[in-house]
Amino acid sequence: MYDIQTTPGLIIDSRAYGEAGKTLSIFTRDFGLVRAVAQGIRLEKSKLRYQTQNYSFGIFSLVKGKEYWRLVGAQEWKVDDDVSPEKKKSSLAIIAPVSLILRRLLQGEQAHSELFQCIESFANFIRSTTGFDDEQLKTLESFMVLRILYRLGYVSDALNSEVELKSDNLSLELINELNSKRAEINRHINRALKESHL
Repeated sequence: MYDIQTTPGLIIDSRAYGEAGKTLSIFTRDFGLVRAVAQGIRLEKSKLRYQTQNYSFGIFSLVKGKEYWRLVGAQEWKVDDDVSPEKKKSSLAIIAPVSLILRRLLQGEQAHSELFQCIESFANFIRSTTGFDDEQLKTLESFMVLRILYRLGYVSDALNSEVELKSDNLSLELINELNSKRAEINRHINRALKESHL
């Protein structure tokens, strides 16, 4: 009998595996970053293919193997019927750059529940807010990368007093306030990445 582990997660990357499978990089709440094989998921008849798109949240059922986890089930997480397909698609596009930085920074299977909660709040904010302009999107992306770096220990605690790094809360008012600080935020990000050698 296999021991099935079920956890919320965010798919941050996927690659073709074999004839019809994929390997998925999933940032999970309970196990950190896991790599899971999903056999046959690229086939049209696969029931899992629509729940395993890049940059999407889900509830994933996994079995641990010697080298990889194996995906045995998936379902959408916190589906909001009021979210249109267009809005859902645009929210995935906004989550994409944040997913790329997670893929770069996360190392191995180590739970980061606070970081996962931060990313979840970010995704919920995107899905519930309409009318971002280009400047707000750039600021939001930079701010979320800085929050990720902070939670992973790459940014000094002293910076928290300036830009609310410990909180998961997001609002348009906060993003508008941070627009003028985006260049400074980006300097902190670049310094942290350079010093981390990642």
